[in-house]
Amino acid sequence: MPTLIEKLQMDAMDPKVFVSNLLRRAKLTATKLRLAETEDWVEQELNGYETEPPPYRTVYGRPMGRNPVRGWIPITGQKELISQLPNSQPVSSLESLLAEQTTAGGGTLHIPYSHEICAFLDQANRVHGWSYVLQVPASELSRILDRVRTLVLDWALALEKEGIMGSEINFDAADRAKAQAASTTINIGSIGQFAGSLGQGNISSDASININVDHVVPIIEQLKSHVAELVAGGANKRLSNQLVELEASIKQPDRSKTRGLLADVRNSLSGAAGNLLAAGAISAIGALLGTGMGHF
Repeated sequence: MPTLIEKLQMDAMDPKVFVSNLLRRAKLTATKLRLAETEDWVEQELNGYETEPPPYRTVYGRPMGRNPVRGWIPITGQKELISQLPNSQPVSSLESLLAEQTTAGGGTLHIPYSHEICAFLDQANRVHGWSYVLQVPASELSRILDRVRTLVLDWALALEKEGIMGSEINFDAADRAKAQAASTTINIGSIGQFAGSLGQGNISSDASININVDHVVPIIEQLKSHVAELVAGGANKRLSNQLVELEASIKQPDRSKTRGLLADVRNSLSGAAGNLLAAGAISAIGALLGTGMGHF
């Protein structure tokens, strides 16, 4: 009979096994090996992210607005920051959405923007009450599910390399000790409240900073190029200095100030009502800070 690790590997390789079911087996494995933060990652994938999801869960698409007469039309202008959204949904929801799209023969999904972003876009277009969505190809959901499957497989293979196989139903003390001391790590980016890796006791030097720097840099670059325009449109005059401080904070080993500076930038942008770039930046910053804006 296959061991627990062999069963995990077989499920990860079998496209007929739903990723949600694969994750439940991964949860069993992590729990029995007492790898608490690996279990936490699995829980968030199963139940949905309450904090910033990892980078592989960012989906990309085309911003669209619903014209009452013409129907859905593309949003033009500085739309880079609203052309992507972090996905927080449970894996089972992604599987259901993908199955529905396959049955219907459709190729895209509509992800609504937050009420705040819709209000900005209404003002930018001088209209009222339009609906706004990010039109995303169904392949983006497939990509997320495939990435999760691969992460689980990589983790199972790494455990095998460390000699951790278990029995049909459990692991002994030696296996658990190896798992806690394993040198193999799997980079999974920012997960919940830690920039995580699977293995090595799941230790992270960034455990207290729930901010993904890779997501902050493009926001800074976009805003710095349009500071004068944003200030002219109503943004706080301190925006330029705040961006300089924010850029410096992400280059420091201790990035404890980053969260507060992001909030300051978002507040400064709130006065630039109707500016599409400001709307996108507010949405992106809200997602980074875990306020729920921009999630679906």
